[in-house]
Amino acid sequence: MAKLKKSTLDGNVETMLMAVLRTGPSYGYEIVRELNERAAGLLALGEGTVYPTLHRLEERGWISSRWDTTTGKRPRKYYRLTAKGRSAMTAQRQQWQGLVAVMERVLGEDDSTQSPIVSEGV
Repeated sequence: MAKLKKSTLDGNVETMLMAVLRTGPSYGYEIVRELNERAAGLLALGEGTVYPTLHRLEERGWISSRWDTTTGKRPRKYYRLTAKGRSAMTAQRQQWQGLVAVMERVLGEDDSTQSPIVSEGV
């Protein structure tokens, strides 16, 4: 299978993370697991990509965070999507859909049957 360059995803990781958080608050490790699970093996992003992106989203006000320090558990930082983040995700999704439409028109049909795999190491 052909591997996509990580740079192909630039700008889209934010949208994917917000889509994961759209279903409810979650912490970093769980976000990484859910993202990779939803990608069904076609994506292999790790914490080294996800955490800096979460911090960027938080700086923009698109997500917020809180520490859960429940007694007996290791403290976890939970992230949740804000109203501003929901609006941003909708706008980014529209941009992505527009890009897909343009790429399909420009590239035309491809008879390749290989599915790309994206990993951080590429």
